[in-house]
Amino acid sequence: MNAFASDLDRTLIFSKRMLEEYGSDGNEELIELLDGKPISYISLKTKAILKQINEDMFFIPVTTRTIQQYKRIQLFQDDIVPQYAITSNGGTILKRGTVLKEWTLHVKGLLQNCPPLEEVIKKVAAIDDSKWIKKIKPGDHVFFYIIVHTEYFSDSRFIELRTLSDHLGWKVSLQGRKLYFIPKILNKWTAVHYLRYVLGVNEMYTAGDSILDYELITNGTYGIAPLHGEVVDDSFTLNKTREAGIKASEEIVESVQSRYRNIHM
Repeated sequence: MNAFASDLDRTLIFSKRMLEEYGSDGNEELIELLDGKPISYISLKTKAILKQINEDMFFIPVTTRTIQQYKRIQLFQDDIVPQYAITSNGGTILKRGTVLKEWTLHVKGLLQNCPPLEEVIKKVAAIDDSKWIKKIKPGDHVFFYIIVHTEYFSDSRFIELRTLSDHLGWKVSLQGRKLYFIPKILNKWTAVHYLRYVLGVNEMYTAGDSILDYELITNGTYGIAPLHGEVVDDSFTLNKTREAGIKASEEIVESVQSRYRNIHM
């Protein structure tokens, strides 16, 4: 059996802001609402191919979203329903929508080897001139993210925070207006590798756009990143799409499907 483990936001699904930034031909579907407001879209072509992939192999969404944020995406609750999903940047594995307790206990043990969440939040918030912080939000008790005031957030501040995080054994990733702080010991590939073993997966295809997806992309049998991805800027050796934005998602699922079908011809 094979599997496709992929990041979601900015890899397979896109915000309105991303559609405006990189362009759209109008052939997308709204798949997520928050308080009645549109949040995320998927290309109709990507959706059709992803649906077929989910029938042919394991499709495993792998996201930094919390459990609640993941379940907000209606597409993966009603239409394309994966058996497994990984949320909280690898902190949680869902099996048919229910938390896999043995993995949660394993993660709890791993996190004992790094500074606790509350301590890191306190040190970040204590940095001089915190007007760049709009809101601090914990994520399923394993990481946190800050919604930043972009007009007060500079490159030098990001470098300062990255240095602090690295010293604490955490990593930082800026995705739009959200600045994520995640323990280095917690990554998406660790959870995917666990499922690969449990499910007996042979070929593991992977995709992602951010620094948080680097291990996921590089450890898969075949990994790919969208051209617009943050991770592409940090590594020139990764497979990447020719186009950016929502069109990149079509290239990603097409490449996965093509490789799978060639193996079985």
